[in-house]
Amino acid sequence: MRRVLLCLAFVLFLLSMWMALTVGRIEGPPANPDSVVRNILYTHVPGSICALLCFFVLLVASIAYLCTRNPKWDMLAAAAGEVGAVFATILNATGMIFSRAEWGLWWTPSPRLITSAILWFLYIVYLILRTAGLPGSQHRKAQVCAIFGIIAFLDVPLVYISARLIPDIHRPNFSFGSNEQRAAFVLGMVATLLWAAVLICLRTDILKNKARLEKE
Repeated sequence: MRRVLLCLAFVLFLLSMWMALTVGRIEGPPANPDSVVRNILYTHVPGSICALLCFFVLLVASIAYLCTRNPKWDMLAAAAGEVGAVFATILNATGMIFSRAEWGLWWTPSPRLITSAILWFLYIVYLILRTAGLPGSQHRKAQVCAIFGIIAFLDVPLVYISARLIPDIHRPNFSFGSNEQRAAFVLGMVATLLWAAVLICLRTDILKNKARLEKE
């Protein structure tokens, strides 16, 4: 089933990219209308949404672990942290490319970019905590990671607020001008969400198998 979902996500992503660069192509900046740089939004926006959703999964799994001490929740949190770090990297990398082409700057200390960068750093710190040799039992280590994951989630609403409510160089919203553009975005969004879900499930299974082997 997961192989089918991965293949479906790949097909949808390819279809989305084809539409984005053909019938759904977004016109470039006024200085260079032939540029395809604005089409990076088809990757940037789904990547940012998945980065935030992975942090939400991490939050729920962390709370569940603290309440139940079930290691399965800790493994789910670890998997969500790893996958979320990938999408947070995509979010910041594509944002910098877009910023350079649109405004001539790779990065500027605006509220939206600062909170997005903090999101990436929090993911990296979380992954470091997971691999660090913290003193105490495995449960103690999982507790520390869960508490950090819960506290770090506070940056997620800040990312949303900075994008929607605080004046910034970025647009608070981006509207597509045609049905083809909207269709390309929806296909890309569905493909990215499928990828994120399947990757989290696969990584969780890998961690479960690793724990089982270590016990044996």
